[in-house]
Amino acid sequence: MSSPHPDPARPAGTGSGRRILALHLPLLAVDRQILIAQASGDADAARHWRHGPAACHAPGPRGPMITIPNPAARAAGVRTGMTLAEARARTAGDILLAPADPRGDRRALAWLADLADRFSPAVGLDGDQGLLLDITGVAHLFRGEAGLIARAGALIRGRGFRLTAAIAPTPLAASALARAQAYTHAHAQAHPPADATVVVAHDRAGPDETRAALARLVGPLPPEMISLDRERLRRVAEGLARLGIRRVDALDALPRSSVAERFGPGLLDLLDWLYDRASDPLHPRRPSAPVEVRISWVEPIGRAEDIAAATAALVDDLVADLGAAGLGARRLALSVHLVDGRLQRAELGLALASREPRHMMRLLAERLDRIDPGLGIEVMVLAAPVVQPLADLDRSLPGLGQAPLSAGTGGAAVAALIDRIDARLGNGRVRAVRIEAGVMPETAIRLIPAAIAPQRAARIDNGPHQVTAPRPARLLARPEPALVVAALPDDPPARLRWRGRLHRVHLADGPERLTGPWWESPGAPAEARDYYRVETEDGLRLWVFRSRGSAGLVLDGGGAADDVAAADDWFVHGIFA
Repeated sequence: MSSPHPDPARPAGTGSGRRILALHLPLLAVDRQILIAQASGDADAARHWRHGPAACHAPGPRGPMITIPNPAARAAGVRTGMTLAEARARTAGDILLAPADPRGDRRALAWLADLADRFSPAVGLDGDQGLLLDITGVAHLFRGEAGLIARAGALIRGRGFRLTAAIAPTPLAASALARAQAYTHAHAQAHPPADATVVVAHDRAGPDETRAALARLVGPLPPEMISLDRERLRRVAEGLARLGIRRVDALDALPRSSVAERFGPGLLDLLDWLYDRASDPLHPRRPSAPVEVRISWVEPIGRAEDIAAATAALVDDLVADLGAAGLGARRLALSVHLVDGRLQRAELGLALASREPRHMMRLLAERLDRIDPGLGIEVMVLAAPVVQPLADLDRSLPGLGQAPLSAGTGGAAVAALIDRIDARLGNGRVRAVRIEAGVMPETAIRLIPAAIAPQRAARIDNGPHQVTAPRPARLLARPEPALVVAALPDDPPARLRWRGRLHRVHLADGPERLTGPWWESPGAPAEARDYYRVETEDGLRLWVFRSRGSAGLVLDGGGAADDVAAADDWFVHGIFA
């Protein structure tokens, strides 16, 4: 049904050419119960969840209520929202019940989304029961859309989950068509068939042909299929039913001003997304990498030489894309998708931005030996999740990746060495010192992975954190308490006991006063320390400090210690070379 007089306010189609694959798992919670029963060795429970009446339940206003019945329970008259007593009455007590586990369902869906990464660079969640994949331009890697759907369906069904699928130009249209199939099969008390798939036109169809096919497929849908907000759409559908509107095309034929006035402008947005008249964004589950390349095989590979050759081809493609964008990679991520559904990942950091293929390949080669191909690899993805601009003059950073440290390549050779050590021993094993704008010594420097350290060291030349006195070569992880004897409260130490030994001070220099940030101790004086450099009679050179405002251990006029004023307010913080 279409309007004989098109509404001039209705926007024209976008003709975006996008292809979105929706995978809907209508029985996700039930299928999880089957898998849980199988994992626990309870074959009878697994058989009952598959063939007998069973359902999940959750608390409701009238007590526990059914959230999702399996097909056998639905055939017996059990419906969502029914109380457990009603469900038992409908099945003569022969119904298997289990508490709903939304968190576990979401974890399972996230796991399936990770598996689906092999088919698309952008995978999003479609509510709590589905996935959305942007397959624009990638279907040819799987022998067309039919091959991609077959492989995606086999992957998910092989994990024990039933699904319906649809391909459309917009996420909402694909989702609605996939959910509509599940809705139809559920009301027919039937399982979705293995080929339960709807495809709007084909990926080489023109914009006009695609829009016409889309209108034919979504037009007969009931209005409640066009949104995941079931409660809101239920109220809208009830209002439309009172007007005699039970199809989307009949709703779309109404004057837009009347629809907006009665049901709000949000419903018009849904119709425009459904008919591809406005941009409908797909929100990926994780941000897409700035640069990403992938390779796929119909026949899986498993030999070490084939894996190395595929990695080299991916590196060449990634370098070409980085060069076209004027970028260099600071991090590489290799994802290997296996036939049995497993996913293996390797991530590497680069100390300097680079797009030198030899250097990248040498780093990745350190990780290829750790890949277990199992039954074979069907997809490999190489991404650069972290990039930064790299000028043409800096391209390949001459010598990076093949020159030894003594070849005069300076920072580039050092960066290459850091990258190779990290690749061999693990990310973050090589650390760099980062200077912070901190006053207290323990906050002034921080150890960070060298691969993510700035390429140029920051200089701190002024401000309250400026260093005005020598610093020890070794700073202790935390200040260690010491018992100190001083001639006067403000004098440097005369003797100190540290780590169980008594040391007599031969020379001392100080104090150097350091005051902590006032905002870290609101309502109280900021921490203050008086630091001294001391040398003991046995040649030990220490950096000690005393907290401001403490009496310490004071000598009386005859040189005897007055231990009434003693306190653990002296600390050793460092050791000079």
